[in-house]
Amino acid sequence: MLSTILQQPTTWLTITLGAYLLGLKIYQALNHASWLPPVLSGFVLVTFLLWATDTPYAVYDQGGKLLSFFLGPVVVGLAVPLFYHIHKMKKQFVTILIAITVGSLTTVGIAMALTHYWIGIDTITITMASKSVTTPVAVAITEQTGGIAALAAAFVMVTGIIGAAFIPMLLKAFHLDSPQSTGISLGVCAHAVGTSRAIELGQEYAAYSAMAMTITASLHAILLPWLL
Repeated sequence: MLSTILQQPTTWLTITLGAYLLGLKIYQALNHASWLPPVLSGFVLVTFLLWATDTPYAVYDQGGKLLSFFLGPVVVGLAVPLFYHIHKMKKQFVTILIAITVGSLTTVGIAMALTHYWIGIDTITITMASKSVTTPVAVAITEQTGGIAALAAAFVMVTGIIGAAFIPMLLKAFHLDSPQSTGISLGVCAHAVGTSRAIELGQEYAAYSAMAMTITASLHAILLPWLL
């Protein structure tokens, strides 16, 4: 009976949503502790349950695809903060574009160089290249470049969590925590998880982060398959 229930896509969809809501409660109880975002605690709980029930990822992914369907509308919803700050951002567009381009290519280059130096496996090095874009884009890029899609998704998750936790603190320590700098850094380095953190910081942070995340994903989708 239990085995049959665990094979249903809606079961894991419900578990995933429940794990995230539980993580959100913990996050709020800890006064929005940056080191334990709901994505991390939910991820750990779902991973543990998959391991404990010996459920293959393919089974889980049947429910996961239902969630992935809603990622598009969520990204479109980020146009709301952009709308309120678009006039200001228009004047800075060239500067923003240069910053995002240089920043995104730098983070890819450093990550690949360190992976090649420490691990030395070409497939993993190629997979690491897509770590700073949202999961659907990262998986698509990885499939085109010959990497490992499941590993790319894990890299994206870890990158987003670390970026969202440490970027605001680091920029504040160096007195570089303006909405523009923080938002762009979160969008370039920590993609959707970073943008969710930017939304908490304020609408202007969210606007810059949403733009940075979108442009970064577009650049990587165009350039990485060609360069790799």
